[in-house]
Amino acid sequence: MPPWLLPALMGSLATTSLIAGIWLLLHLPDVARIFAAAGRGVIIRNSGRKYASHGAVWFALILFNGGWIACLALWIFVIGSDSAA
Repeated sequence: MPPWLLPALMGSLATTSLIAGIWLLLHLPDVARIFAAAGRGVIIRNSGRKYASHGAVWFALILFNGGWIACLALWIFVIGSDSAA
């Protein structure tokens, strides 16, 4: 295994998670709309703004969480293995 493979993989996972996290921060009302209780009306919609679809928000949540979890698992794998030697 080339020595640059694991750091490159970890960097790409971290970048993916970072981009998804920034997208989620920019679309916080859409994330809140998914997790808001139905019928409560706590969040008031603005009629002039288009909202992100539920699928896009879930996809970004999966990318964000999958990225940092995979990064953590890869880090634990690299620390515990003899691949650095």
